[in-house]
Amino acid sequence: MYNFVNPPVTPLMLQRYLVRGYPVHKRYYVPLEKIPKRTQNMLIAIEDANFYKHFGFEWKMVKEAYQRNKKAGKIRFGASTISNQLARTIFLTTNRSYLRKYLEIQATVIMEICMSKKRMLELYFNYVEWGKGIYGIETASRYYYGKSCTNLTRTQTMKLISILTNPLRYTPETYYKSASARQRYNLLQRYF
Repeated sequence: MYNFVNPPVTPLMLQRYLVRGYPVHKRYYVPLEKIPKRTQNMLIAIEDANFYKHFGFEWKMVKEAYQRNKKAGKIRFGASTISNQLARTIFLTTNRSYLRKYLEIQATVIMEICMSKKRMLELYFNYVEWGKGIYGIETASRYYYGKSCTNLTRTQTMKLISILTNPLRYTPETYYKSASARQRYNLLQRYF
């Protein structure tokens, strides 16, 4: 269904609003072809370098995360691809459990069969969480920088993408305090 229609609201938005009380900021949808290619490449490099090559899963990473979680005795590590993150964002909630992961796997497989990678990337850019009540890159760009994502500088784009590790905790101005140095390093190493 979401191959042709954009979700009006997602379970994540409802969960954040009803459970945490985060109001949903005015949302702006932007087609993938309007999102700068540089921005698309940066996001893919940081979130899922093999996005266009896999069928929704990085099985080696899944196995490693499972072993680490088993050793820890709880779910602490993930191996989510862009496809997994999108499935969780538009179909599920953020609750961590093996049942949710199972449902996420099923939703990911269905999406990989029914949607093009470009459509998945477009939905990801427009529905992923970029802050408290902030969904989508265009909404985040306007909220944090007062301009469209098409007009962001390289540095602004890097800062915005860096907060995706924990968008409820970090902003483009505070990401450097605790955000993964690996992400920034990878971004800079691959593109600059």
